[in-house]
Amino acid sequence: MAAIGLLAKEAADRELLGLMLGELGHRAEGAGRLEEALEFARERKPRAFLLVDGGGADAESLTRELIRAFPLMPVVVALKTRDASRAVALMRVGAAEVVAPPWTPEDLKSSVSKGLRFQGTALTAASAAPASRSPVWYALAVGLFLASGLGVASLQRAERDRAAAAARVDRWELPVRHPAGLAFDGKSLWLVEWFTQSFYALSPSDTSVQLVRHLTAETPVAAAFTAEAMWTVSADGSVMRRMRDDKMTPLSRYPKAAPNSAGLAFDGLYLWTLDARAKVLRKHLVDRELTVISTHRWRGVKPAGLVFDGRTLWSLDAADRRLLRHSLERPEDVIEGVPLPEYAEGAYIPTGVSWDGSRFWTVGEAKDGRGPARLVRHKEEER
Repeated sequence: MAAIGLLAKEAADRELLGLMLGELGHRAEGAGRLEEALEFARERKPRAFLLVDGGGADAESLTRELIRAFPLMPVVVALKTRDASRAVALMRVGAAEVVAPPWTPEDLKSSVSKGLRFQGTALTAASAAPASRSPVWYALAVGLFLASGLGVASLQRAERDRAAAAARVDRWELPVRHPAGLAFDGKSLWLVEWFTQSFYALSPSDTSVQLVRHLTAETPVAAAFTAEAMWTVSADGSVMRRMRDDKMTPLSRYPKAAPNSAGLAFDGLYLWTLDARAKVLRKHLVDRELTVISTHRWRGVKPAGLVFDGRTLWSLDAADRRLLRHSLERPEDVIEGVPLPEYAEGAYIPTGVSWDGSRFWTVGEAKDGRGPARLVRHKEEER
């Protein structure tokens, strides 16, 4: 449990965010004014501060003041109005994370967790060594030596357990042959199948089919979910925003917004698309035009999927059979490449990737295109 400071001018905001933080296991202390927040920070030494931008409060100046007083404490800002330029401005003055509305426990958990990971390291003065060592000191030294031996043994045992867990990888054959993508809505995995122009909602526990939706007017190739909508991409590059209902009711259409799409992901504020032909990552504002605000070279071989895991962006390279981790600040940089040994034999080609909150899932097409598709649940990553 972490102590989190909460600064919001409106009592309703303090109450709502305080309840959410409490549900996430944190101890929140609300304040309506900067002076109260600073006093709380000095007395309670919270690990982070969550403040609200809007409702008569200017988060830019509040963030500056909090960071000036407590340079090592991360500040997370909750926007009351979705505004990408405002989010950028807040990040520039030092905000560790920005939460876009509508506020949800999932988004809040992701942003606060990231803020806590970015917390600085405090420095303390080292005291001088004692001039002489008593018998008690030697007894403590022997105890520490024995404890370290037990610790090494425990670490070795844990490593063996992790290796055994890594060997347990689950695979399922699916009632489709031509998968194009994979997405997770918080409860179900959604398989995109281009040949039959269909979406299949699958249970993560046993991959049973819970729902099938067939599209007659478009050929889907990728999907992603936000808190309030489902987003799909068609083979012609058109993006569709839909209701999160059983009918996938269309709300808005963005023609040619994601040409040659191999993947779609939402990072909590921006929509990302991956162009397989140009090998380019595009960062979009979620506005009326899905405005592209930046493009970044994709440095893999054959793009096949895109996913946001709550911390960073990952892409799927079908040729190298790896997941590539990208920096959100410099998406063209690959921070890490994770091999997918489940595809090493070459019988299946990975065509989509998703994240369920603790594990990656991938879907693959049989190399000859004749056999059933395969769904793989990978080992739980230590992140």
